Amino acid sequence: MKWMIYKPAALFILAMLAVVITYGQPHDTVRVYFQLDNTGLSDQATHRLDSAAAHGIISRDHKIMVLGYCDNLGSNDYNAALSKARAKSVMDYLLVNGYERNNVTLCMGKGKARGKDSKENTANPFDRRVDVIIEKEPDTPAAQKFAYYMQNRQANETLPLNEIHFYRGSLRLTPESIPQLKILYNFLELNKTYTIQLEGHVCCLGPYPGLDEPYDSSTLSTLRAGSIYDSLVSYGIDKARLKYIGLGNNNPIDDPEITEEEMELNRRVDVRILSK
Repeated sequence: MKWMIYKPAALFILAMLAVVITYGQPHDTVRVYFQLDNTGLSDQATHRLDSAAAHGIISRDHKIMVLGYCDNLGSNDYNAALSKARAKSVMDYLLVNGYERNNVTLCMGKGKARGKDSKENTANPFDRRVDVIIEKEPDTPAAQKFAYYMQNRQANETLPLNEIHFYRGSLRLTPESIPQLKILYNFLELNKTYTIQLEGHVCCLGPYPGLDEPYDSSTLSTLRAGSIYDSLVSYGIDKARLKYIGLGNNNPIDDPEITEEEMELNRRVDVRILSK
């Protein structure tokens, strides 16, 4: 299956099936798990990889390492070969789905896992895995600008997510929106005292009614805010720090809307700071 951007609400369900993402390190890690003595990717494992790709956690431009592991049953030679085959299965899946081969800096089997919960001659299912380790991107000017504006706003003030856009009549994000979504996540991850409310908006006013069908305006604006909420939760942001509501088309940025660009500005989600 080629990667595409799915509805975030559906991706949230897939992500919570156990895409394990480790944050706060110089890298992010996406983990997929295997059955005993098996090197093939399960449907759940491919869903995890697809979800990570759709959320922009893994992209074809990222530098990654693919490391395979086994539980502590069997000989060292057997587990070395098995873990290598698992890593290759994951790498092959990524390559088939458009990942750039030159960005895979390492693909290898590490044999038996040596975690703190791993014990010799035990079959811990969490040891039967592949870790896809993604190098974190450096802080970008866009991320620095977003952090500056968030830090200089007071409680109950809002900031529009200007680079997050939706297809007309849909809660589906455009691909170009993923970097802004990651910027919002990274800010919340680094500033853990912040709580926010996501406020969804829709077009259309004036001479262009009904362009957000099949949803009515209040429903679609709520779904759009909820899709960002679901994405942040799937990344690991605590639900207690997030709220979301829909405001329909009551707060347009551009009024009247004449051009498609003006309509797109009104199909948006704002961030309201609840506490800092």
